[in-house]
Amino acid sequence: MNRSFPRPIVRRSVVPAVIALLLVGATSAQSLVEASLVEASPLDRVQSAARAFSTTLKATLSSRIAEDGLAGAVGFCHTEAPKIAERIGAEHGVRIGRVPVAGRQRNPANAAADWQAVVLAGFQRNVAAGAKPGEQIHVQVIDLPGDVSLRMMRGIAVEPLCLACHGRSPPSDALQAIARYYPADTATGFDAGDLRGALWVEVPAIATKEPGP
Repeated sequence: MNRSFPRPIVRRSVVPAVIALLLVGATSAQSLVEASLVEASPLDRVQSAARAFSTTLKATLSSRIAEDGLAGAVGFCHTEAPKIAERIGAEHGVRIGRVPVAGRQRNPANAAADWQAVVLAGFQRNVAAGAKPGEQIHVQVIDLPGDVSLRMMRGIAVEPLCLACHGRSPPSDALQAIARYYPADTATGFDAGDLRGALWVEVPAIATKEPGP
């Protein structure tokens, strides 16, 4: 079922699972993470992961710009942003990343997969008709590959912070860094409020054992 907006959900406490682990002596951080994943619903995990990734990425990028300027920020996006996605994904038991609108790519590794391209094209049509990029949400729970239990995509709007490296006239230090890290870049020329791309999250399906004879 594809829905324009996910329904509100009630979070379930992870306290019982954590207490149970402590009672049997499982005190490792990994065990606590696994307990929380068991208790959280797939949509709950998707929402938490998306929020954590967006918040962490924006805060860290702002800090890097303040410390190292735009050239350092471009280097951060090239090297560190993928690591943040990998870490957040592992913490929430999901796969997570970003994809650009067609023809406006910076990092080739972020190119949209087939399903992502289809959803993103729908976002572009909606925005062209007057919808807001940040309100574009796709949630899918049926007609999925066997190793996926839920998919979500959410539109990313260009914010003022983004314009230094993605706007119509990035300064020379940003352009030099972009040319160094992304020689085939086509991701400039945006205005604030444009649709930049989308954040996507996939929840892996849990393998189940076949019943014994």
